Amino acid sequence: MVVPRSPRGVIVNISWNKRQEQLRQQYHDIAADLVASGSDARDRAGSFDRKVWDELAATDFWRLQVPVGIGGLGQESWDWLAAMEGLSLGARDLGFLMSVASQSGLIRLLLTSGTAEQQRHWLPRLTSGAIAATASTEKSGGSDIRGISTRAVRQAGGGFVINGDKAHITNAPVADVVMLAARTDTDPGAFELSLFVTATDAAGIERGAGEDLLGLRSSPTGPIAFHNVRVDDEAVIGGVGNGLNCLYHTLAYDRVLFGVIVASSLEAQLPQLMRRLAQREAFGSPLAEHQYMQEKVVSMATAIEGSRALAYRSFGLLDARDRGYSLSASVTKLFASTGLVGSGLDLVQAFGHSGYESGSAAERNLRDSVAFKIAAGTDEMQKKNIFNHVRRAVR
Repeated sequence: MVVPRSPRGVIVNISWNKRQEQLRQQYHDIAADLVASGSDARDRAGSFDRKVWDELAATDFWRLQVPVGIGGLGQESWDWLAAMEGLSLGARDLGFLMSVASQSGLIRLLLTSGTAEQQRHWLPRLTSGAIAATASTEKSGGSDIRGISTRAVRQAGGGFVINGDKAHITNAPVADVVMLAARTDTDPGAFELSLFVTATDAAGIERGAGEDLLGLRSSPTGPIAFHNVRVDDEAVIGGVGNGLNCLYHTLAYDRVLFGVIVASSLEAQLPQLMRRLAQREAFGSPLAEHQYMQEKVVSMATAIEGSRALAYRSFGLLDARDRGYSLSASVTKLFASTGLVGSGLDLVQAFGHSGYESGSAAERNLRDSVAFKIAAGTDEMQKKNIFNHVRRAVR
């Protein structure tokens, strides 16, 4: 891997080495064959195909970045990112990729903050096909993490009892494992957050039906409730009271992956746009000769290159635990979501009426793209985070 570094030694950019190029191509081909082939049908039905998920796990996709001693292949985190980029290039299914990003968030959290026992217990399950959900969002709080009301009360004999309701959780209707954020503070006016991991078949956990969404219809999303759910002390990830830091890190990781997904998804659509502009004529010349249509290509190329470069930089900062990761991840997510929606509108415009027809690739892409302005923190929350970072830096 060619890795230019900043003066502090933090990775700021990369180019893939031969092994990573091979992984990228391998998972592009796997995604094109395994995921893309049934993508339109899953979108129309609003369904999630567990068989596709299991077959992806069978390719060792999840095992790439997990240490050998706990069932993984022990490769670098950048190797897995190369595989994720390839998957995103070939999948043609933003919903499925959203579910993949959610799963990878918990695996990453266990690798960076989990105990040795937690890693031995959960990672073999998650890398072999078990589905994970990360549950922090609630109806009353939305993107406001400090608005979380779910509580985990410590018991005299050890462990916790958890009560609360989570809403709009990716993978919740089909999840086998859930990580949830709950308040563990006891003093009035205080706010202390802790993260817990448990199997969804534990007594008191209820998974609701999947939501009927505008886009990302192949990603199962819904509520998950906790009624007097008992967990032991070993269920706490990262230590009691350290949940906010761990959750911020996980959310930043999601935002970085969004940059990779957006760049790859748009890259896969760029040839389709170019063919359309070359073949369709208006006023005696191909659309590609018209400046306003050329601008759409330029905008999409800018979204691709910018999202990818920002994602690579942010992933390097995150991997190094550099203090700048949060700002960089928010910039990545905001830039990528804006570029995805803008390109979605451009694609519909470029394809005209056929792009507006229900079931067309352009129509579906536009529906799917809107969710990226909401998931993992709304655009407004990214702007708030960016502003607060800048304000602290210039005082």
